Amino acid sequence: MNIVIIDDEKWAINVLSIILNKLTQFSICIKGTFTDAKDAFALLEKERIDIVFLDMEMVDIHGLDVAKKLLTSYPYVQIIFVTAHAQFAVDAFDVEATDYLLKPVRENRLITALKKAQKIYENGKETQTPKKELNLYAYTFGSFQLLDVRQDTVKWRTKKVRELFLYLWFYQKKPLLNTVIMEDLWPEIELEKAGTTLHTSVYHLRKMLKQNGSEYPILLVNNHYQLTSEIDSDYRELLQLVEGQQHNEQSIQQLLNCYEGDFLAEEEYPWAIQIRIRLKQDVLHLLETYITDTKDMNPLLKLNCLQKMLELDEFNEQYMFLLLQFLIGQNKKQACMQCYEAIQKKLQEELSVPVPEKINKLYAEYMMRV
Repeated sequence: MNIVIIDDEKWAINVLSIILNKLTQFSICIKGTFTDAKDAFALLEKERIDIVFLDMEMVDIHGLDVAKKLLTSYPYVQIIFVTAHAQFAVDAFDVEATDYLLKPVRENRLITALKKAQKIYENGKETQTPKKELNLYAYTFGSFQLLDVRQDTVKWRTKKVRELFLYLWFYQKKPLLNTVIMEDLWPEIELEKAGTTLHTSVYHLRKMLKQNGSEYPILLVNNHYQLTSEIDSDYRELLQLVEGQQHNEQSIQQLLNCYEGDFLAEEEYPWAIQIRIRLKQDVLHLLETYITDTKDMNPLLKLNCLQKMLELDEFNEQYMFLLLQFLIGQNKKQACMQCYEAIQKKLQEELSVPVPEKINKLYAEYMMRV
């Protein structure tokens, strides 16, 4: 396995390099060490790198930003974060890092991380298959973006062509009557004009989809339209996760990574409102059930779940209580103080309501002990 180390502290690179070179039970080769992340990318363009040991907090850039750029260009690369602060390790989940290590790096902990990376590396080699033909891909959580078969962002002829695509794509499993489409997308204009606009929009949409390999992308049968193009999406991935019968740390983290924001959050489409609400409720229910039913849950994953729950339902007093309770259980005094202050600001300043007594009591009892 080819390795690169990125850390803005030279001594940290030297320490990690020394330990790595001692671990002869692994077939590894340190291809480069860098104090500037930008220099590492030049090497990755020339050589295949399997593992990047990446400092979380650097002077010029955060390791999480570097990781996202790395994985965008080199999705096969495994990231192992190295951080001096345990509370920042939770950020490693955001990019599905293979592992994280605390400074100073201990040999036995490094061995564990390399075993995990080696297993992923070997499994990846075994399952390599010829690349399949790419489909369009829709990102629908947070801001909407459609990538064409060349993985370039689709530029839309008009905003309504864009909305029509989303509408037909979401209801792709059933033919849609033209008058129903017009009522949902053009409710403010007369029927005849709406029909003309629909016809024109379908024309431009068909043209774009044909350019991306779909011979008959939209069918029209008895005044019913149906999208037939194969389109991958984060929405489909989320549904598979939500509808799964069994959940583990990996599936929950995948769900957290997928749900970056509400469904079509930046689009003001009335027809999408109920879909958005239902999805949010499903995700919240799944996360709440998982942290309630799972014993000996990974504390970093639990923190990530609680933060996501409160992000999605920001005034939920029970979620506030659970997050504060978790931080107290981890004995994170500074984090507890920040959490309580955030609860006060959210409830008192934004809603003009008092902090619930059980939260006040929980916090006061903890502060008296520490």
